[in-house]
Order: sequence, then structure tokens, then C-alpha cells
Amino acid sequence: MRDLLPVIKASFKDPDYVRMAGKILKIKLGKKVPLFGAADINNVCNLKCKHCYWWLNREDVPDGLTAEQWREIIRNTFKKLHLLQIVVAGGEPTLRPDILQVFNEELPNKFCVVSNGTAPLPYFNGLIAYWISIDGPENIHNFIRGPTYKNIKQNVKSFTEQYGQKKVWIATTLNSLNYKHVEDIVKEWNDIAYEIAFQFHTPFSMNDPLWLPYGEERNQVIDKIIHMKKEYNGFISNSPKQLNMMKGPWGGVGTTPVKCPTWVILALDHLGRVKKPCCIGSGKEDQIKPICERCGLAPYSSILSLLRMS
Repeated sequence: MRDLLPVIKASFKDPDYVRMAGKILKIKLGKKVPLFGAADINNVCNLKCKHCYWWLNREDVPDGLTAEQWREIIRNTFKKLHLLQIVVAGGEPTLRPDILQVFNEELPNKFCVVSNGTAPLPYFNGLIAYWISIDGPENIHNFIRGPTYKNIKQNVKSFTEQYGQKKVWIATTLNSLNYKHVEDIVKEWNDIAYEIAFQFHTPFSMNDPLWLPYGEERNQVIDKIIHMKKEYNGFISNSPKQLNMMKGPWGGVGTTPVKCPTWVILALDHLGRVKKPCCIGSGKEDQIKPICERCGLAPYSSILSLLRMS
């Protein structure tokens, strides 16, 4: 994956990357050691997308922590644990530029931001990249997320024209509404963003109509993405091994993670609570949980595929 280059460069000057070798050894010896972090920095979003897990367990409470409270959490968790990279999400994190600035100050070149891209993207000199959510060509995307596509595309173009393509990556979650349009998405964004990562919708109920069932249609989509990797050299970041894992259950049984390395990402909610069982779970014990045996999350499947290779 092309996004490994900053990691390799950073390893020569960041002691946390030097520590990574020891962490990998501990993992090989059976210890569960977190390598990465995730933070939902706010409890507000300006969209309500059809497939979004966040709304399922959202607490109707004020926005959450202050910027300085997040600074304390960063210092006492992410930095103390020497985590390699932090993914900042929400809600919609660009609604809190003050908190993003704290991450920029405390974790330069170690944080990414997941955004819906509906607002102009603020620049931070320590930001690795934005992950912008795109869920189809314009008509499909707008059906899932509301009439936002043109605005998002313009915001991304404005940002990349000033700061370069390497700062914007595309994240696409495939479901029963958009799985037939993977090539349309790749063609549309290949010359605009730096790369794209696909994942599959993870249901929170067994009868979720957005889940794309295991079987022939899902396999054909995965095979198509693997084939397109050759045509769009370097643009699709998923590895064939990771994609092939998505053809069947790989992570758990029911709502219980089994093989899935959920422990490798320390995920915190908008109040700084640890989310369970994973980054799309909740910081509250009594909330509904994702169906692990139907998981389609890219971060964990990608990490598991790498751990199996090493």
C-alpha cells in the first residue's frame, strides 16, 4: 500500500516506531498489545446516512469533551501507550477544528481524520490524510447520504489543488445499495484522490437489508476489486488477501470477536470511554453490538491479514 511510505520514513526518526518491533514480538508471543488508536471526538453529525452505525447507539447528550480534555486523554493514553497512528472520527470531526488542532499539536504526522467532506477541509501541517466517505456515483451516494456529492467533490478538489492528492484518501463502504458501482467509484476518484479503501457494511441485526450476503454476488464484487487493482495501479489500497477474507466469516461468532484483533486498536468514544467490542461498538455496556460473524470492517481485516503473513 502506498500509504506505508510515511510509516517507513517515520520509523527512522520516531522512537514509537522503533518500539513497534518489540510490540510485534509480544503479539507473536500471544500478548494483546494495541498498536493504533481511534477517537470519536464529538457527538454531532450534520448527516444521517442510511448505513451509519454511529446513529444506532448515539447518546442524546451534549457534544462531549473540550479540546483541553482531549489533550489530557491524548497524553495519558495514546502517547503513553506509544501508539503509531490515531484515526480521528465523530460524529463529524471537522465540526470541531479546535480539537483537531490539539491532535495536530500533540500527534504531528500520526493522525488521520475521517470526514464526510461536506464542509471545506481545514489544513493541519501534522495531518497524515483525510479519509473522505464516498458511497457511490452521484445518484447512489446522494440516496445514501443526502444531496452532498457535488459539494464534497468540490471541497476535495479545492483541498488537493492546494495541498496535493496525498492528503486525501477515499473510504467506501459497500452494501446492497451500491455494490454494483465499484468501478464507477474508482474511475471517478482515481485522478482526484490519492487512494481508495473498500470495506463492507457490518450489520447490527441479522435482518439488516443493507448487508451484502456471503455468496456469489459478494464474491464477484471482491474479484472485480482485485482485478481492478492491476488496472488502477496503486490506487486501491486493499490487499488481495484481505479482500478474499471478506468472502466469508472471518472475525467472530455472533457478536463476539474470536479471530478479530480488536485489541490492536484502542478506540475511544466522545467521552473518552473505551468502545467495545471494536471501533464501531459503544462505550456503554448495554448498547447493541455489531454482528462480528458478518463483519466487513477494513481496519481489522487488514491487520489480521498482515499478522497472518508475518
